[in-house]
Amino acid sequence: MTLDSAHPCWSCTHCGSVVCPDPASDGVRVTGGPGHVCPLCAVPLQRALLDEREPIEICERCKGTLMARRGFAVTLTARRRAATTPSVTPDPADPRQLDRRVVCPNCAAAMITDWYYGPGNIVIDTCPACDLVWLDAGELRRAADAPGGDRLP
Repeated sequence: MTLDSAHPCWSCTHCGSVVCPDPASDGVRVTGGPGHVCPLCAVPLQRALLDEREPIEICERCKGTLMARRGFAVTLTARRRAATTPSVTPDPADPRQLDRRVVCPNCAAAMITDWYYGPGNIVIDTCPACDLVWLDAGELRRAADAPGGDRLP
């Protein structure tokens, strides 16, 4: 089977059947195929789509996410605007997270680990050269669920 480049579906070249896996409840649809190597676990990341539009790579072990910085911004904005659940005030992030060193899975340079100055009290890792963001498990949800004027009450 081969991955359809225009849709998150697999096509069989032999029989012509098409398989489109259902997205997970968190909006992640694994499309298959190995990606880069997880900067935390050192296992291959899996290619996926987030909210049926943003290509990402996820680690099945630590649940981290590698994505384009623009994709992070677009997804977070869309999720906050479309929120239908009550906001959740996040606990403060552990400042010790700022001490960790994460290597960019794409270029192997040190990523910048810093506070995300938007909602959610999260620490994110960014690679300015590759324009990529590494999010630990649950960080996107924390940022999307945090209170703010851009989110419906």
